[in-house]
Amino acid sequence: MPLKLTSDSLKAEAAELRQLLVEAQRFGDVVGEIQYNERLEEISRELYELAESDANLASVALFFSGKPVVGSRGIAADFAGKLLESYQDIVSKAFAKAEIGALGERGRVPMKQSTDLMVTGLTHGSFGFVLEELSDQAEIHDTALKEVLSSVSDLLRHVGAENESEFDEAAEDLDPRTLVALRDFFKRLDSSEAAVRFVEGQREFFLDEKAVHRGRVRTEAIEIDEKSALLEGILIGFLPDHRKFELRDQTGVTIYGAVSKEAAEQFESAVQYQGPVIGEPCKAEFIVREVRPINQAPRLSYRLIGFHRLGSSA
Repeated sequence: MPLKLTSDSLKAEAAELRQLLVEAQRFGDVVGEIQYNERLEEISRELYELAESDANLASVALFFSGKPVVGSRGIAADFAGKLLESYQDIVSKAFAKAEIGALGERGRVPMKQSTDLMVTGLTHGSFGFVLEELSDQAEIHDTALKEVLSSVSDLLRHVGAENESEFDEAAEDLDPRTLVALRDFFKRLDSSEAAVRFVEGQREFFLDEKAVHRGRVRTEAIEIDEKSALLEGILIGFLPDHRKFELRDQTGVTIYGAVSKEAAEQFESAVQYQGPVIGEPCKAEFIVREVRPINQAPRLSYRLIGFHRLGSSA
């Protein structure tokens, strides 16, 4: 369960206990006073342990509201099933893109089984679901799926944001298949007159009906094309940990963008065996993405997916 949900639940229980404690003191209920104080001490310890902990598996809660939801009593089964399927589709495609750098135009989504989230509980207060990554072993660090889930939360928030520039920035890193999954997600929410609140990790955000409609309009009013290209130039910047590059091509134009995991490993290997390669010539394969919003000039973005040559001695 997301840490914030657990923390909020404990804090709410503590607030109720404090009220009960005041009443117990007022009426001289010594036994009740002792029990309430003991539980408050337990909650204090649990909150401290929670603050010190760092759940390393992916976890998110979706709280639905609007026409398909009847308070905290129920939710339309058809709506719930399709929305969870759409959300899982976004997660699966974002994970595949993060791991392999690009998705084919058709066919199965690579590594999809590694992204399967399980429904582990229902939310309280407003009807919804807790989705979690299950594992038979303890994880020392955040899993790749947890990191992707965080990036998906950012993406959904930006797509529905009031500020158009937030969407424009997010769109630069979208691929065509993830865009299709986003269209489906926002269309289903909008058509059903529904809204959704996400709680993921220690944070939360709400896509109200206006944000949902903005997301639908934006994702339906944009087209994205991708093609691969071999480019040569001078590598003038590279951050393997952050997976970012900067390159001056043969025409003198500077391009920059994201880097695949494989390209980052190639760079580190070249540095290890050849020495510094920044400022050296290179030849690399890129995914060139053209984003075409309605009534706006198209924008190009680049993702470096692999080096064919790196360094003057290569």
